[in-house]
Amino acid sequence: MMRKRKSSDSSNSDEESVQAAEPPEGRDRDDDDVKCMRTLFLDQLGQGKARWVQCITIFVAAFQSYSYNNVGSKVNVQVSIMTVIVIFGASPYCKSHLVPAAIGALVGGQNVIAATTDNENTVYATNYLWLLLLSVVVGLVWCFVITPFKVLDGSAGRLGTTTFIGMNITMLLFFGPLGVVQWERYILGVYQVIFIAEEDTTLDITNVWKWTDEAELAIGYCISVIWLGVAGGAIRIAHNSTHPPEALNNVLVPSLIALTSMLLVNSTGYKHAFGLYNGFAVGAYVAMASLQKIPTVKKFTLVSCTAAIWGLALTPFFVGFAGKSGFTAMLGHTTFESIERLIKKCMQQRLSRRRQEENQMRLANDTQQQQHQEQQSLQPVAPTSKDEAPSLMIHHPHSHKPQRENSVLLKQQRRQQSRLRHYQDQKLGNEPSLDSNSKLQHRGWSATQADAADGWQHPLESQQDSSNNVV
Repeated sequence: MMRKRKSSDSSNSDEESVQAAEPPEGRDRDDDDVKCMRTLFLDQLGQGKARWVQCITIFVAAFQSYSYNNVGSKVNVQVSIMTVIVIFGASPYCKSHLVPAAIGALVGGQNVIAATTDNENTVYATNYLWLLLLSVVVGLVWCFVITPFKVLDGSAGRLGTTTFIGMNITMLLFFGPLGVVQWERYILGVYQVIFIAEEDTTLDITNVWKWTDEAELAIGYCISVIWLGVAGGAIRIAHNSTHPPEALNNVLVPSLIALTSMLLVNSTGYKHAFGLYNGFAVGAYVAMASLQKIPTVKKFTLVSCTAAIWGLALTPFFVGFAGKSGFTAMLGHTTFESIERLIKKCMQQRLSRRRQEENQMRLANDTQQQQHQEQQSLQPVAPTSKDEAPSLMIHHPHSHKPQRENSVLLKQQRRQQSRLRHYQDQKLGNEPSLDSNSKLQHRGWSATQADAADGWQHPLESQQDSSNNVV
């Protein structure tokens, strides 16, 4: 028995020595595959361009902004959104994830999840599950619709519009039918008192402000939108003019200016500070537009004004929806572009009409000049002396017949003249008498009386002479 054990031990030791001397190729291949997968995972995670990485980044940023807004002491929604964007943009490891992080911050910056519960101050675990669902839908919209088809590429409020579209899809498919969010949120301003710029929706209807407060908040909201839009756009334009190769980040710079403005206003203790925060957010999304779409400070000002008007108009609608501020900025930009195209089209049509009228006038003048030249060429040469009257009839050089003075008169005119002479003769008492010497004469027989006396005689004249000679 001992010998058999020794032989088995020796055989096992021989196999182990062989495996140690010659490792299998399959194990090396597995190790290489693991290393490649690990390297690929880290590369995609660091670059932030893969779709799964962008979806994860959206949820992480949404988790942070939603927690800032609801857990512990509540922070304003816009302040939490801008804080998350600045944190991701300032981190050297997250700069490549800034765009999906900004979308995620907007996803978490909503006031609709758990808004219908009895205790809104309590944050349940289910709220984060609904937030995860919203993040997934928004990520799918961004990765499979907005990015591949370049929807609203370079326009203001593109990120907010993406969040707003995903919010509406989730609302129609999940939140509304399951009762997570009230359907009245679409038109909450009809049922409750919603103040200008959506400052606070929890106030009672008895606590209605005066119209002066509403006007003050509306003016402050418009000023805040214009300030952020113009300031952010002007800083980017000035930097690109001085340092063309190194462009500033179009997401980080407006967000940083907006967060700084919010903190300054918050330090003053202004009673309408929340309304100004919403204005700062809309202006920041306007300033994020591409400089190819909005190249001048003047256009940034006009787009900001248009977005401010849209913000006031949308106050009672989509209350608390994620991405509403970005959607407002997008409406302001597209509305301004539509008006600009319409004005250019009208000016081009007006210019083309002017050119057509000028061409028609030129053609008319040319035709008139040609006709005038033709008329001048056909007119006879005017007489040199003053006593000579211009002849009314064209002179034929080959006709030798003498022309009478009244040869150009019409037949009717000649009859009228003869009747007038006959009437004058009757009035004077000189009645015409049949004189034997008076002879009938026609203008076709002879041109003058001298010719009729000595020339050819008509047969009627011979008959008249014979009748007078009858006894």
